[in-house]
Amino acid sequence: MGELSLFVIEVTLSLTVSGFVIFTLSKDLYQLILELCGTEARAKFWISYLNVMLVITPLLTVFIFGKSGIVSEASFIFFKSALGCILTGMFLSLGAIGFQIMQSIPKKGLQADNPWQSNPQE
Repeated sequence: MGELSLFVIEVTLSLTVSGFVIFTLSKDLYQLILELCGTEARAKFWISYLNVMLVITPLLTVFIFGKSGIVSEASFIFFKSALGCILTGMFLSLGAIGFQIMQSIPKKGLQADNPWQSNPQE
């Protein structure tokens, strides 16, 4: 099997995993982003951005760390390495996205301690 065929296998695996994750998270993630952004236009932009990141990051790890140029056949080691690269990229992108969303969610009880926020009860 040639380098190009192995590379196509790596890219196809990456796109498949990314598609599965995007499909799995899309409904809940959209609702969360809509709540955080406040408008549908903003939410659509950020969902598109997040989807692109969920595709690019695993692909980038395959491009950088993939074994298609090193091995000569699609063996178990090749598939294990490809999936390892893809899942590492997916973990990094999901971790970054989760961290940013976590930072954006207002914490309960902090609003009362915030001197800059007006108190509606006054």
